[in-house]
Amino acid sequence: MAMELQESNQQRLHHFIAQSKWNVRQVMDVVTLQFWKLIESLGLTEDSCLIIDEAGNPKKGRHSAGVKRQYCGQVGKIENCQVGVFGALCAGSLVNLVQASLFGTATNGSKIEQAKSIIRHVMKELKLPVRWICFDAFYGRDAALLADLIKNDIEFVADVQDNLQIWLEAFQMRIPVQQPGARGRKSKLAKPNRPSVSIKAYAASLLPTQWKFITVRHQSGGKKLQAWFHSRDIYILNPLTNRKQLVTLLIREDKDGTIKYSFCHSPGCSLQELAYRQCKRYFIEKAFREGKKELGLNEYQTRSEESWLKHMAMIMLAQLFLNQEKIVHYEKEKLWLTTQDVLQTIKSSLHFVKRTIEDLLDYILSKQPPDKRLVRNSLYLRM
Repeated sequence: MAMELQESNQQRLHHFIAQSKWNVRQVMDVVTLQFWKLIESLGLTEDSCLIIDEAGNPKKGRHSAGVKRQYCGQVGKIENCQVGVFGALCAGSLVNLVQASLFGTATNGSKIEQAKSIIRHVMKELKLPVRWICFDAFYGRDAALLADLIKNDIEFVADVQDNLQIWLEAFQMRIPVQQPGARGRKSKLAKPNRPSVSIKAYAASLLPTQWKFITVRHQSGGKKLQAWFHSRDIYILNPLTNRKQLVTLLIREDKDGTIKYSFCHSPGCSLQELAYRQCKRYFIEKAFREGKKELGLNEYQTRSEESWLKHMAMIMLAQLFLNQEKIVHYEKEKLWLTTQDVLQTIKSSLHFVKRTIEDLLDYILSKQPPDKRLVRNSLYLRM
């Protein structure tokens, strides 16, 4: 900002992020609650979810909080970087980063513990009745996390890896009976009395008639997200009770042959609803992409954890402003605006770009959906 703004004071801006006395957690909570009010005003609370994911930013040196050699999604490999665990609220296609925690510090614990903390804070402490949680396979592989969510009656859609073992029938934990003449010590640990199968092997055994082709939701450019889906109730081992745990296995195969697997806890949901919920995790990637490309989420020069959190809080506040502008234009003018539309309008008004307001408005009007009622009535709000 100091390099872009005319007559700015770099020292003062750095002081605001690094040393000034303001409560970063309170700012994040205000952003969370204000964005929830937007969701309520649009009648989209039934479509609300909390998405958990992480984002890494490459970082040189060893003195910044949480920095070390670890996997960085931005570059797709092990790199010297900082990684944060984020929570984002989403309804329709509106999404806002609302909570964050820096991984790798002495006080924050593992990524799983940080994810639990974000979920607990949003749902229990802020008391927001989000309908479900979704996260990727890194978190979905943790059976203890899934069991804890089920115990607290929290619905979720968790991506999982295809090598996990599942049971197609209910099993009981029994100490295996040693066969006569068998060598070795007798087993003292209870094990499932029915055989398990890997998710990949089960998916390979499915017949074409066991799949259903579903149109999930709208996409940009008038396209629709469509894929083949299959679901069935299966059992996994609950590490908290050492007993069987009933969940729903959801398998999705895209037109290009890509297959995705998820464990779901959503009692009473149809296959159509499960398919829709599984595809919502895309929107936190959208929030990260827009945050890095448009708002400078990965552009900061700080070392302390507090400074990192303050920078992320400012990104969340900026996203909230952009979402509020989208809603204002939708409510007053029935215009569907993207993040880029809002930013280009601001830049054009401030003469940061040569594009005139008239030319920009013509462009925005030219890409409005032909029948807005179809999009609005589907509950999915495209912005």
